[in-house]
Amino acid sequence: MTAYRDKLPFTAWYDDPLDFTPKVGAVYVARDQGIEDRASHSARLQGLANVTYASVVAEERTSVTLRVGASGVQVYPLRSTGQLGKFWAQFTGCAAYIDITGLRHHVWMPLLRTALFADVKTHVVYVEPREYQASVNPTEGQIYDLSEKIEGVEPIPGLASFSRVTDSMVFAPLLGFEGTRVAHLLEQIQPAVDRVFPVIGVPGFRAEYPFSTYLGNRVALQQSDSWRQVRFADASCPFSLFWTLEKLASEESGCHIKVAPVGTKPHAVGALLFVVGNTAQREIVYDHPIRKAKRTTGASRLLVYDIDGFLSP
Repeated sequence: MTAYRDKLPFTAWYDDPLDFTPKVGAVYVARDQGIEDRASHSARLQGLANVTYASVVAEERTSVTLRVGASGVQVYPLRSTGQLGKFWAQFTGCAAYIDITGLRHHVWMPLLRTALFADVKTHVVYVEPREYQASVNPTEGQIYDLSEKIEGVEPIPGLASFSRVTDSMVFAPLLGFEGTRVAHLLEQIQPAVDRVFPVIGVPGFRAEYPFSTYLGNRVALQQSDSWRQVRFADASCPFSLFWTLEKLASEESGCHIKVAPVGTKPHAVGALLFVVGNTAQREIVYDHPIRKAKRTTGASRLLVYDIDGFLSP
């Protein structure tokens, strides 16, 4: 089956993940063993002679362990731009794919950030789930059973902001189904009532998901009175989210913008692209959830985002 192209020529998608093959000579970074069944599609790529497969074998809070082909394992500190840069330097001039499907945000974000400054042609791969696990006993703000707990609001490694935040701070939570996480972030950050601009994925992966997002975040949206200021961006498109945030930044010129990627992973990619070019006035805040096993079932579309093409002048 051939790939379809997005309106902007930076996204290709495949109805069957098994139809996707990386470019010849590419490096492919992924975790195919873990709690996300949909991430297992990449295991087949280990057998390709013309692709270097970099398997993530461990995700620690401050490090990632990679096994590259048959060369053994190597531990990379996530806060070390230099060490991660050395990893990418092995593949100068090659296409680089980071499959974020089975990776935690605090691991793939530093990998992607350093790839952007390396001499590689960066792509991000993501497989949408067929189903999210519904809560057996749904409560207000938790209609899907996705997280065990949160570890706390801390910077993503390598993305800490040291800028002084003023009263003009703007908070942009990228909403998913977990309203309890958004409520916790609002409590920790305490933005002014009129400075909260939530973003909801529209269209969603499925037609009903935007309604589920509103339902899951109803309390947080009402208590912060931010339901009046909701913005929208395609749930599966990081570039749509990027331009939504850029529009917000132009409207709120001079403000410090905190972005909380608690929604879709494609939106989190867009958030990173938005922040990385101006860390003085933009930052990512994250609550580091511990994901539940079997939080999703099955695999839907595979999407390939041409990050290098999007950022090229």
